[in-house]
Amino acid sequence: METLHKVGTNESPWVSVFNLCNAAIGAGVLSFPYGFRQTGVVGGLFFTFIVWVIEVFALCLLVRVAERYNSVSYQQLVLTIFGSKLAIIISVTMITFLIGSMISYLIITGDVFQPAFSDFFGENSILANRRLVITLFAVLVILPLALQTTLKALKYTSLISIMMLTYLTIALIIIGANKLISSGIPSDILIWEAGKHVFILMDIVVFAFQCHIQVVPIFAELAPNPKPFFGGGTTRAKDFQAKALEDPLLEAEPLSRSQPGQKSERVKRMDAVILVSMTICFVGYCMVGEFGYLIFPEVESDVLKSFGNSNPFMVFARYGMAVVAMVCYPFQSHPARSILDDAWTAVGNSSSWTRHIVLTVFFFLSTLGVALAITDLGTIFSIVGATGGVMVVFIIPGVLLIRGIYSQPVGHTAQSDEEEAGLLRTISRRTTIQKSVEIVGGILIIMIGLLIFLATSYVTATGMINKD
Repeated sequence: METLHKVGTNESPWVSVFNLCNAAIGAGVLSFPYGFRQTGVVGGLFFTFIVWVIEVFALCLLVRVAERYNSVSYQQLVLTIFGSKLAIIISVTMITFLIGSMISYLIITGDVFQPAFSDFFGENSILANRRLVITLFAVLVILPLALQTTLKALKYTSLISIMMLTYLTIALIIIGANKLISSGIPSDILIWEAGKHVFILMDIVVFAFQCHIQVVPIFAELAPNPKPFFGGGTTRAKDFQAKALEDPLLEAEPLSRSQPGQKSERVKRMDAVILVSMTICFVGYCMVGEFGYLIFPEVESDVLKSFGNSNPFMVFARYGMAVVAMVCYPFQSHPARSILDDAWTAVGNSSSWTRHIVLTVFFFLSTLGVALAITDLGTIFSIVGATGGVMVVFIIPGVLLIRGIYSQPVGHTAQSDEEEAGLLRTISRRTTIQKSVEIVGGILIIMIGLLIFLATSYVTATGMINKD
């Protein structure tokens, strides 16, 4: 049966921008003011910028490796680079991280809409029951979106995340500016703090920027010669695209025919997609963090809670972020489903609509069941988020740098003398300086990731002990 993975069909880079932003933006943006409270207004900007640089670099690196090995999913890339044994461990970590994210989105939906239903229908109404509210939104909104076979199909819902981030940013800027004009800068505002609380912010920032698992399938769906951001493509470009689509992205030959050191049109456009997407997130996150902290120096972990229900603009923002959580759910279920689907395909079974539906419903019912049973995941999600985030943001890109982007995949044997000669030429072009920079850079990225994980786990654990 024909595969459900549709590659190379998205001509517009803006669709990729919207989808990549949606994969990153979530309710975590509401915690940025709390993170800036830990590090100060300057410290918050500085550490967020550091993570932004690493994120952009890591995403661009993943795209190059994905093109090199014709990978259409993150786990397929991991399998090719690291081999089946290590890929199993990484895939389990990824699924745990993705399931945790999906459960949190369902919980957010219930936490936001249950009080609204209670006010509208009355506290004693069956429609005010939290479990029923979550189930209604999950079945009517989330499940149909999760059943989509491609991320391109979610392009319109992805606009919601960008619109809500823009709305929240503008609202906080206006409210914050009015407060600063009337009252001045609060005296208890921190300017710079670089103690252990930095890792509280880092955990928030890493989680908020995390879209590494989704960037590979988004790149895979991008056409071989996509349109520019502004203006239409030429007839020649369209002819090239039509010809290129005759050959599937995932060929029997494991290595791409693109010449090392030369960026294809897809990679060039995807580089721009990554830069635009992550810059949109960076600016929005920083503005929310800055002005949310300036408005409330003692801001809670969720800035909207600090406003209460007195500000109608922020009440609307709360409902909007719940909608964002619902449209973000499919961007977590898609790679989670893909991991199991690829494992099934590896044993000789082709993709099918039946398996697609079964796997989607399996993840849906599993996450829904946990969300109905639990009201607050708290520190559990903090540790799971830090583990998954560190793995996909720091560890894997760092290892890729150390190995070298153009190294042979694990277990790969050259199919011809021409391929073997091409690989040797590629390796010989890498100078000693290039190799040294890649190795040192990879080690630094891995060390940063491990430091964030250990520090975050320590801060979280000590916080749990202090609560007890």
